[in-house]
Amino acid sequence: MIIGITGGIGTGKSTVLRILKDRYFFHIFESDKMGHEVMKPGTKVHEDIVQYFGYEILKPDEFIDREKLGEIVFNNQEKLEYLNSLIHPAVIREIKERIDRIKDTEKDADFVVESALLFESGFDSICDQVWYVYADNETRRKRIKEERGMSDEKIDSIVTQQLNDEEFKNRADVVLDNSNSFDKTIDMIQKLLEI
Repeated sequence: MIIGITGGIGTGKSTVLRILKDRYFFHIFESDKMGHEVMKPGTKVHEDIVQYFGYEILKPDEFIDREKLGEIVFNNQEKLEYLNSLIHPAVIREIKERIDRIKDTEKDADFVVESALLFESGFDSICDQVWYVYADNETRRKRIKEERGMSDEKIDSIVTQQLNDEEFKNRADVVLDNSNSFDKTIDMIQKLLEI
């Protein structure tokens, strides 16, 4: 089984991933981390990004300076879409290859693909089921401030870039309310996996 996990910032996706990995032995693929991997020097994606955005986005070690690249694409929809058109298909290919390799040795293996942009990136196309991790606004803001030290303005700028709750709920197969205690989240996951 391949479960897609999505949700906005501060909803607690990493908590859900940890439970699925530690308690149920799912193999976890986090799209952000995979994105870093497909952008490493020597890859086709790295070459295409540098060709389009220029050498000034490189660090001295030839790795892409993600902060500089982020500044370039943050308010430029066209450049952001181009960047995503390079990274997302490469990440999907990489995930599929890794799943196939794992299945060669573990026939009954289960997988999670996590992405805040699961639907926008097309990652949902390789999932059997999509879980939307939800948390109420107050809980999300509290978590983000405590864990990441972000201001309200920064939180607002990120939240407005992401799908709203209704869009997530309409497109997901499951809504997992992660506003409450850790134990309650564990119980909900257990029930979902038993279905």
